[in-house]
Amino acid sequence: MDNISINIFGRLVNSLIKLIIMHSVETSPIISERGFVSTVHILKSGEMIYSLQDFLKIESRFSWVDKKYLVGKILELQKKTDDRRRSFLVIYEDGNQIREYVNMDQTFQPLPYY
Repeated sequence: MDNISINIFGRLVNSLIKLIIMHSVETSPIISERGFVSTVHILKSGEMIYSLQDFLKIESRFSWVDKKYLVGKILELQKKTDDRRRSFLVIYEDGNQIREYVNMDQTFQPLPYY
């Protein structure tokens, strides 16, 4: 791949990630064949970041996350998630950890530590 292809692909992945993150914070999910997956970024302070707007402010702190891996996990979790349930990808700044929580209740809140 040349630099132009890599740059274009990077933009497409970034756009897809942002679209998925934006979709994950909607308050009234559309019922579909795929499950609903939310991403949550947890800072070292324990603060939880749910919205795209807040994530964009601290995005560089999560530069270690492989976006292709993240997109793949979101798509995988969508298939595993039942109707009226929600799955979560929780990304911890402390320790560079990613945890999956599948088919959780709508009121589920991840712990601020891994």
